[in-house]
Amino acid sequence: MLRRFAAAAVLLLTACGNQVDTPTPTPSATPTIVPLTAVQATKAALKVTDLPKGWEGGVASDPTPTLSAPVKYNPANCWMVRDPLRDQRSPAMAIRGQYFIRVSDNPVSVTEFIYSWPTSQRPLLHRITETLRQCGTVTGTWYEGESYRISVRQLAVPGLKDGIALRIGDPDDPKTTSVGYSAYVARGGTLLSLSTDSTVFTDATFAEFLTKAVARLDAVG
Repeated sequence: MLRRFAAAAVLLLTACGNQVDTPTPTPSATPTIVPLTAVQATKAALKVTDLPKGWEGGVASDPTPTLSAPVKYNPANCWMVRDPLRDQRSPAMAIRGQYFIRVSDNPVSVTEFIYSWPTSQRPLLHRITETLRQCGTVTGTWYEGESYRISVRQLAVPGLKDGIALRIGDPDDPKTTSVGYSAYVARGGTLLSLSTDSTVFTDATFAEFLTKAVARLDAVG
């Protein structure tokens, strides 16, 4: 009987000795994202020469960018569509491009921001897209009490990658009356934001304009 126990013990020890430890998989390293420098972002920003004749303005660094507007929205979560940087921490770098033209003595502006963080901005686009489903019509109320209503829908831009363009319309005539446009495009930790009203833009011309802005950013990256 003792021999049997001894033999069993030897077999057990042998099996344990021959067991190969399976190495724990090493988690893949998170890619390092280096924010753009102010010099790179300035080079990537639109120039007045990128706009039709008659426009004025330029680009400057924005060391203390304002990432949100003093507006309350209804539905409440539609701030993610109209003011998506509201919960973002300050970027490592910010550039602001401001361009103006007068149409019948009324000023029209285009605003471009290029922000850069050490983290990917692609999740922001996903959140905008998901929230947009609930924000076909939005009421905004400035903290002073003045309110406005708009319609919001996605604008198709051929070839746009990792970006979303929005058409801001009149809720009483959302298909034909445009109030303005905004767009967000992510490249790694960099986010391009472009906005304008519709006085001098149509769906097609804003799409072309956005494509030009993205091309400038991609050329730097």
